[in-house]
Amino acid sequence: MVKLFSLLILMLLFCSTARAEDIRLASSNYYPHYGEQLAQQGATIEIIRQAFALQRVKVEIEFLPFARALHESQQGNYTGLVAAWYSEQRAAHFYYSQPLYANQIVLFKRKADTITYRNFQDLASQHRRLGLVQGYEQPAGLLESGMQTIQVATDEQALAMLARQRVDLVPADLLNGLYLLENTLPQHQQQLDWLMPALEQRPMYLILSKKDPANQQRIERFNLGLQQLRTSGQYQQIIDALLPQS
Repeated sequence: MVKLFSLLILMLLFCSTARAEDIRLASSNYYPHYGEQLAQQGATIEIIRQAFALQRVKVEIEFLPFARALHESQQGNYTGLVAAWYSEQRAAHFYYSQPLYANQIVLFKRKADTITYRNFQDLASQHRRLGLVQGYEQPAGLLESGMQTIQVATDEQALAMLARQRVDLVPADLLNGLYLLENTLPQHQQQLDWLMPALEQRPMYLILSKKDPANQQRIERFNLGLQQLRTSGQYQQIIDALLPQS
């Protein structure tokens, strides 16, 4: 009887650990990296989904504007946010994963404008106006330069304002800007280009809310799954299949 009881306990423990866990992540649309209309919802989400799958975690995605997705995740209404850049302010509220991959941040401008600068203060002295997406982290020193800023809800709105001469510069991920100009703003595609070199290479991370202490272990499981994904070669296959090159 004791042996039978012990066997039942072991079976219950096995079933408990083997059962797949379901989590719910918030996401914005950040084409071509991740988005509701992309194949597999984009490379970023597919990496997250497959890394978690290796740890028997099933991921459900809900799409919201970025600022709302960030806020709702911070409040614990979602397990976390699909992708975000690092900031100390956010790190107080979220557990950060290992980096997914990096965005190349550039300054988009109008082709007709010749812009040279040594630092952000030079741009401020030229009275350049910035179009910024609400909730995005900006390159160090950009906001402190004193440039006039206009905030909008999406990258698409920022680039449209740039083309219409309501702002002079828009800091944005290069692939995201190129995607939007080709697919949603083709009427402005020939009006805009960007400054090089890039401002920075900025890694994206999966972030999980500290409102739920269990998320610390979930991040550790995700990091393990991400490493398994890289080692197997599946990570690079996802990048090659779903992420366009500039």
